[in-house]
Amino acid sequence: MPSLRARLTNAFLRLTTKSMWRPGLDIQKVRAHGAKMDARLGRNAPPVAIEEVEIDGVKATWYGEPGLTERGTVLYLHGGAWCLHFPNMYRRHATNLSRLTGMRVLLPDYRLAPEHPFPAAIDDCLAVYRWLVEQGHAARPLAVAGDSAGGSLTLVTLMRARNAMLPMPGCAVLLSPSTDLTLSGPSAKYNADADPMFAAGAADLLPPLYCDGQDLRNPLISPLFGNWDGLPPLLFHAGSTEMLLDDSVRAHDRALQAGVTAEIEVWRDVPHVFQVFAWLPEAKLAMRKVADFIVQHAQPVQREMPMITSEPAAVVVGVEAEIRQSA
Repeated sequence: MPSLRARLTNAFLRLTTKSMWRPGLDIQKVRAHGAKMDARLGRNAPPVAIEEVEIDGVKATWYGEPGLTERGTVLYLHGGAWCLHFPNMYRRHATNLSRLTGMRVLLPDYRLAPEHPFPAAIDDCLAVYRWLVEQGHAARPLAVAGDSAGGSLTLVTLMRARNAMLPMPGCAVLLSPSTDLTLSGPSAKYNADADPMFAAGAADLLPPLYCDGQDLRNPLISPLFGNWDGLPPLLFHAGSTEMLLDDSVRAHDRALQAGVTAEIEVWRDVPHVFQVFAWLPEAKLAMRKVADFIVQHAQPVQREMPMITSEPAAVVVGVEAEIRQSA
């Protein structure tokens, strides 16, 4: 059973967020709703050293003392359906990640749709990653992480960096990533009612905002269909009742098919990207596991660049891990 706090959070999200996914979605109303949630849920964030910077025209924020970069760097790409950003919640999240890993965390404020549709966001993320490499961060422990749409951006950034012959980070973490914007995974249907945050209407409402008129199987939009050769070790987290559950399950399988070291944990009855809800015992446990994975794998590794080959079809496999709960 999920914790009481997780059950209450699910009920809150079902009441306030799931109901928004209906025809005629107004992105400005969604942003106004998101800003209220951000102010409420992101308050009382722990103190942390913050440095705002601009990298090749992309605004970004460092979390943690500058000296922490000697211990390593985490490039974190926030979620928000490519259209939203919750600065207070992600300030807390990035602060927590920095504290747990002992590394400095860089969170870019990539351009948002619909004002800046595809490929603006993926170009911004690659520009920031390239800058980190040029500044020597790949010679020290380096990880890339992201959640939801930021998980998609993480995978796309890795694939584009590999194709550009840039050094790979030591590892990457994907928290409830969107990997298939066609929503062809079975969980998009069988979890449509159980998911406390998303509804079936999201499949019709989000693509026109982010990538109107584009082929949704384009690997730059749906990295599930991309080439996975040569990617660094990957950790996937997802919730058992998420519509996007199979985005993680199938992506994990694609990684294994390509010979990539990959792990997946499916957490029972928790909301989409539950790790940002810092008050959940499941989030505390999950973030410790994320930090352990990053510390273990983020060391710089020299890898030969793979030949880019044609892609086999994805295979769906079922994976679920039993979780422990903390008090």
